[in-house]
Amino acid sequence: MDPMQFLDILDSHLSEAELSALCRQFGVDYNAFPGSTQREKAREFLGYIRRGGRMAGLAEATTVLRPDLSSTVAQFFESKEDELSWIDGLAGADDRVMDSGLTWRWSSSTSSAQTRPGQLDEKDVPSPADVSNPYTPGRMIVDETMFFGRDIEWAQLRRHISAGEHVAIVSGRNFGGSSLLYRAARSFDDSPRLLSAYVDLRDPSHQTLSGLFDSAWSQWWGRVRPGNTARVRTLHDFVTAVHKLSAAGYQPLLFLDELEQLAWRPSVFSDEVFEAWRALGDNGQLGFVLTSHTSPADLLAQNGLSSRFYELFQLLNVGLLGAAAARDMLVVPLQRANIEAPGGAVDYFLDRAGPHPFFLQLAGYYLFDSLARRAYSRDEVDRVFTAAAEPFWQELWDSMTPLAQEYYPVNLSSAVEGMSGRQLRIIANKGLAIAEDEGIGPFSAGFADWLVRIRTAAEAAATVSPD
Repeated sequence: MDPMQFLDILDSHLSEAELSALCRQFGVDYNAFPGSTQREKAREFLGYIRRGGRMAGLAEATTVLRPDLSSTVAQFFESKEDELSWIDGLAGADDRVMDSGLTWRWSSSTSSAQTRPGQLDEKDVPSPADVSNPYTPGRMIVDETMFFGRDIEWAQLRRHISAGEHVAIVSGRNFGGSSLLYRAARSFDDSPRLLSAYVDLRDPSHQTLSGLFDSAWSQWWGRVRPGNTARVRTLHDFVTAVHKLSAAGYQPLLFLDELEQLAWRPSVFSDEVFEAWRALGDNGQLGFVLTSHTSPADLLAQNGLSSRFYELFQLLNVGLLGAAAARDMLVVPLQRANIEAPGGAVDYFLDRAGPHPFFLQLAGYYLFDSLARRAYSRDEVDRVFTAAAEPFWQELWDSMTPLAQEYYPVNLSSAVEGMSGRQLRIIANKGLAIAEDEGIGPFSAGFADWLVRIRTAAEAAATVSPD
């Protein structure tokens, strides 16, 4: 990839606010970079990312922030298909932007062939004859039969909503917060008085006031007056419409997926918008359920917003799956397809992926595919799983603080006191490690093995004296 071409995107296609938001995602301050113009600061930021070997992560973050740039960014990676492992899930078949995903060939002006994750060419590998692969790594789960676990979280969410409370689902990327939100929104589709509207804020059409308001209103009004089109495009009209729905005996619910997309655009979604929403929520005229990767209070404050919109919310943290649900995610889809797994296969890949929803989906995808094709080899499935997982392990690792990285265990650690114990508890609370009676350990054997490799490589590099 030509870095100058990527620099042109950062400079000409992104606003200063959007570039600043990208910098925050990578733990740096836009204003700290030298230079008097946006291009000069963007060049320094790009250099920082390249030196850290995080260009694929920057590409993902750029297209999540601006999905309309996906094709443009992808063209820069045409000759490096392995760097495209993040881009497939950005848009699904229904045009919703997804959390993350897998692509090893991107359709472009020079190539229109797109293959399954981790495979070089569709024609070289036979497809499963009678069954389709039910796993969708990195994509929001819309198939109820593939929704495993979260019984406690689901019960808490339903209880809060039934009590008229507002909920913020807080989870790391790829932990399944969006899937839980979507399931909750669809659960009210048959309710006579509760009207739900699900809005994916990563969709660029929902990143304007008129686009967001019109999407929400069209879903509500479509339930009240099917086939009767009405438009709501301004904050005043939106507030008035909610008042009228409430007065008519309806309870509108707004499900917002990824609050970050609004907080990163304070010039569009200002304090006035959030305060108007807070008033509607306080009065019980509009219910809110949303997802975010950090608490709404921190998110609004970090982006210079003073609204106390965050005071509405009960926080619902979503982390690793329980042991039974994690096993079911690998076992049940095989049973439904009447596919028998070799002895020890499920246990092995459960250990490699851990109870992390995304990595279980990834392991399940390759395990199911190989068994359906009657071409199972544990070593081969492990190889393609590891190759696909490594960029996401790196992203997860980069999301940790230096202190968390310093104390992260590759084996079960019984440390409970001092700085080490505190960091381990923080890591476990974020779902990045597993807390057991005996101590705290890595969330998966695959991640632990990868971490040992990169630490060993770093130590080896440190012993090399410069010429």
